[in-house]
Amino acid sequence: MSQLPDADSRERFTRRLEAFSDLVFGFSLSLLATRLDVPARVEDIFDSARWFAIIGTFALVCRFWLEHYRIFRHRFVAGMFDATVNFIFLFAIAVLPYSVQTLLRFGNYFPSFALYVCDGALILLTLSVLRVRGLRQRRGDQQVQDRLRDWRRSLLQGALTLFLGVLLFALQRHGGTVESGLRYWENYILGIFAGAMIGVRLVVRRLPAFLT
Repeated sequence: MSQLPDADSRERFTRRLEAFSDLVFGFSLSLLATRLDVPARVEDIFDSARWFAIIGTFALVCRFWLEHYRIFRHRFVAGMFDATVNFIFLFAIAVLPYSVQTLLRFGNYFPSFALYVCDGALILLTLSVLRVRGLRQRRGDQQVQDRLRDWRRSLLQGALTLFLGVLLFALQRHGGTVESGLRYWENYILGIFAGAMIGVRLVVRRLPAFLT
Protein backbone atom coordinates (compact mmCIF):
# COMPACT_ATOMS: atom_id res chain seq x y z
CA MET A 1 0.00 0.00 0.00
CA SER A 2 1.82 3.10 -1.21
CA GLN A 3 -0.78 5.66 -0.26
CA LEU A 4 -4.07 6.05 1.54
CA PRO A 5 -6.81 7.29 -0.83
CA ASP A 6 -8.96 9.57 1.33
CA ALA A 7 -9.36 11.10 4.76
CA ASP A 8 -11.72 8.39 6.04
CA SER A 9 -9.29 5.65 5.05
CA ARG A 10 -6.41 7.47 6.72
CA GLU A 11 -8.40 7.90 9.92
CA ARG A 12 -9.30 4.19 9.96
CA PHE A 13 -5.67 3.37 9.30
CA THR A 14 -4.62 5.62 12.19
CA ARG A 15 -7.06 3.94 14.58
CA ARG A 16 -5.79 0.50 13.57
CA LEU A 17 -2.21 1.69 14.00
CA GLU A 18 -2.95 2.98 17.50
CA ALA A 19 -4.70 -0.28 18.46
CA PHE A 20 -1.76 -2.32 17.17
CA SER A 21 0.61 -0.10 19.14
CA ASP A 22 -1.35 -0.77 22.33
CA LEU A 23 -0.95 -4.52 21.75
CA VAL A 24 2.81 -4.15 21.40
CA PHE A 25 2.97 -2.14 24.62
CA GLY A 26 1.04 -4.83 26.48
CA PHE A 27 3.22 -7.55 25.00
CA SER A 28 6.37 -5.71 26.02
CA LEU A 29 5.16 -5.21 29.59
CA SER A 30 4.28 -8.90 29.84
CA LEU A 31 7.73 -9.92 28.62
CA LEU A 32 9.33 -7.47 31.00
CA ALA A 33 7.67 -9.23 33.94
CA THR A 34 9.16 -12.55 32.81
CA ARG A 35 12.66 -11.10 33.29
CA LEU A 36 12.12 -11.69 37.01
CA ASP A 37 13.54 -15.20 36.94
CA VAL A 38 13.69 -17.20 40.16
CA PRO A 39 17.21 -16.55 41.53
CA ALA A 40 19.61 -19.33 42.42
CA ARG A 41 19.99 -18.08 46.00
CA VAL A 42 17.30 -16.90 48.40
CA GLU A 43 19.45 -13.87 49.24
CA ASP A 44 19.00 -12.58 45.68
CA ILE A 45 15.18 -12.45 45.79
CA PHE A 46 15.24 -8.79 46.80
CA ASP A 47 18.35 -7.85 44.84
CA SER A 48 18.08 -4.07 44.54
CA ALA A 49 19.81 -3.77 41.16
CA ARG A 50 17.45 -6.27 39.54
CA TRP A 51 14.31 -4.73 40.99
CA PHE A 52 15.45 -1.20 40.18
CA ALA A 53 16.06 -2.11 36.53
CA ILE A 54 12.71 -3.89 36.17
CA ILE A 55 10.60 -1.28 37.96
CA GLY A 56 12.41 1.61 36.27
CA THR A 57 11.94 0.13 32.81
CA PHE A 58 8.29 -0.69 33.56
CA ALA A 59 7.72 2.94 34.55
CA LEU A 60 9.45 4.12 31.36
CA VAL A 61 7.26 1.90 29.16
CA CYS A 62 4.14 3.25 30.88
CA ARG A 63 5.42 6.78 30.35
CA PHE A 64 6.13 6.10 26.68
CA TRP A 65 2.61 4.72 26.26
CA LEU A 66 1.18 7.91 27.76
CA GLU A 67 3.32 10.05 25.45
CA HIS A 68 2.21 7.94 22.48
CA TYR A 69 -1.45 8.29 23.48
CA ARG A 70 -1.16 12.06 23.78
CA ILE A 71 0.14 12.26 20.22
CA PHE A 72 -2.76 10.27 18.79
CA ARG A 73 -5.51 11.92 20.83
CA HIS A 74 -5.09 15.32 19.10
CA ARG A 75 -6.77 14.21 15.86
CA PHE A 76 -3.46 12.88 14.59
CA VAL A 77 -3.79 11.29 11.14
CA ALA A 78 -0.94 8.98 10.19
CA GLY A 79 0.56 8.72 6.72
CA MET A 80 2.93 6.03 5.55
CA PHE A 81 5.98 7.91 6.84
CA ASP A 82 4.35 8.25 10.26
CA ALA A 83 3.47 4.54 10.25
CA THR A 84 7.08 3.65 9.43
CA VAL A 85 8.40 5.79 12.29
CA ASN A 86 5.76 4.29 14.58
CA PHE A 87 6.83 0.74 13.65
CA ILE A 88 10.46 1.61 14.44
CA PHE A 89 9.27 3.01 17.77
CA LEU A 90 7.34 -0.20 18.49
CA PHE A 91 10.37 -2.30 17.57
CA ALA A 92 12.40 -0.43 20.18
CA ILE A 93 9.62 -0.96 22.74
CA ALA A 94 9.48 -4.69 21.93
CA VAL A 95 13.26 -5.04 22.30
CA LEU A 96 13.29 -3.43 25.76
CA PRO A 97 12.78 -6.70 27.71
CA TYR A 98 15.79 -8.24 25.96
CA SER A 99 17.95 -5.17 26.55
CA VAL A 100 16.96 -5.22 30.22
CA GLN A 101 17.91 -8.89 30.46
CA THR A 102 21.36 -8.28 28.98
CA LEU A 103 21.86 -5.24 31.21
CA LEU A 104 21.04 -7.28 34.30
CA ARG A 105 23.41 -10.06 33.31
CA PHE A 106 26.33 -8.03 31.90
CA GLY A 107 25.62 -4.63 33.41
CA ASN A 108 29.18 -3.31 33.73
CA TYR A 109 30.23 -4.21 30.19
CA PHE A 110 29.90 -1.76 27.33
CA PRO A 111 27.89 -3.89 24.82
CA SER A 112 25.01 -4.56 27.22
CA PHE A 113 24.97 -0.95 28.44
CA ALA A 114 25.13 0.34 24.86
CA LEU A 115 22.20 -1.86 23.80
CA TYR A 116 20.03 -0.52 26.63
CA VAL A 117 20.98 3.11 26.01
CA CYS A 118 20.62 2.83 22.21
CA ASP A 119 17.20 1.29 22.64
CA GLY A 120 16.12 4.15 24.89
CA ALA A 121 17.59 6.73 22.51
CA LEU A 122 15.74 5.19 19.56
CA ILE A 123 12.48 5.35 21.50
CA LEU A 124 13.03 9.02 22.37
CA LEU A 125 14.01 9.92 18.81
CA THR A 126 11.06 8.24 17.11
CA LEU A 127 8.65 9.55 19.73
CA SER A 128 9.92 13.09 19.12
CA VAL A 129 9.51 12.69 15.35
CA LEU A 130 5.92 11.48 15.78
CA ARG A 131 5.13 14.37 18.12
CA VAL A 132 6.58 16.95 15.73
CA ARG A 133 4.57 15.41 12.88
CA GLY A 134 1.47 15.72 15.02
CA LEU A 135 2.30 19.32 15.93
CA ARG A 136 2.60 20.20 12.25
CA GLN A 137 -0.96 18.96 11.79
CA ARG A 138 -2.09 21.16 14.69
CA ARG A 139 -0.70 24.45 13.38
CA GLY A 140 -4.17 26.00 13.40
CA ASP A 141 -4.95 24.78 16.92
CA GLN A 142 -5.72 27.63 19.31
CA GLN A 143 -4.42 25.70 22.35
CA VAL A 144 -1.06 27.43 22.25
CA GLN A 145 0.01 26.33 25.73
CA ASP A 146 -0.55 22.66 24.91
CA ARG A 147 1.42 23.01 21.69
CA LEU A 148 4.18 24.88 23.51
CA ARG A 149 4.45 22.11 26.10
CA ASP A 150 4.66 19.47 23.37
CA TRP A 151 7.35 21.41 21.51
CA ARG A 152 9.35 21.67 24.73
CA ARG A 153 9.02 17.95 25.32
CA SER A 154 10.19 17.20 21.79
CA LEU A 155 13.22 19.46 22.14
CA LEU A 156 14.17 17.96 25.49
CA GLN A 157 13.88 14.42 24.18
CA GLY A 158 15.89 15.33 21.09
CA ALA A 159 18.62 16.87 23.25
CA LEU A 160 18.63 13.82 25.52
CA THR A 161 18.98 11.54 22.49
CA LEU A 162 22.00 13.55 21.32
CA PHE A 163 23.50 13.46 24.81
CA LEU A 164 23.12 9.67 25.00
CA GLY A 165 24.86 9.34 21.64
CA VAL A 166 27.80 11.46 22.84
CA LEU A 167 27.94 9.44 26.07
CA LEU A 168 28.17 6.13 24.22
CA PHE A 169 30.82 7.51 21.87
CA ALA A 170 32.92 8.67 24.84
CA LEU A 171 32.58 5.33 26.63
CA GLN A 172 33.46 3.41 23.47
CA ARG A 173 36.59 5.52 22.95
CA HIS A 174 37.66 4.97 26.55
CA GLY A 175 37.27 1.19 26.52
CA GLY A 176 37.16 -0.94 29.65
CA THR A 177 34.10 -1.18 31.86
CA VAL A 178 31.20 1.26 31.89
CA GLU A 179 31.94 2.25 35.48
CA SER A 180 35.54 3.20 34.76
CA GLY A 181 34.51 5.10 31.64
CA LEU A 182 31.90 7.11 33.53
CA ARG A 183 34.47 8.05 36.16
CA TYR A 184 36.99 9.08 33.49
CA TRP A 185 34.55 11.24 31.51
CA GLU A 186 32.49 12.47 34.47
CA ASN A 187 33.33 16.17 34.25
CA TYR A 188 33.04 16.27 30.45
CA ILE A 189 29.68 14.49 30.53
CA LEU A 190 28.28 16.92 33.08
CA GLY A 191 29.51 19.86 31.00
CA ILE A 192 27.97 18.52 27.79
CA PHE A 193 24.68 17.85 29.55
CA ALA A 194 24.60 21.34 31.04
CA GLY A 195 25.41 22.88 27.65
CA ALA A 196 22.65 20.90 25.96
CA MET A 197 20.10 22.00 28.57
CA ILE A 198 21.13 25.65 28.18
CA GLY A 199 20.75 25.36 24.41
CA VAL A 200 17.30 23.84 24.76
CA ARG A 201 16.29 26.58 27.19
CA LEU A 202 17.35 29.30 24.75
CA VAL A 203 15.34 27.70 21.96
CA VAL A 204 12.31 27.22 24.22
CA ARG A 205 12.26 30.94 25.02
CA ARG A 206 11.68 31.68 21.33
CA LEU A 207 8.88 29.15 20.95
CA PRO A 208 5.94 31.39 21.96
CA ALA A 209 6.76 33.85 19.17
CA PHE A 210 7.20 30.96 16.74
CA LEU A 211 3.80 29.48 17.61
CA THR A 212 1.93 32.75 17.33
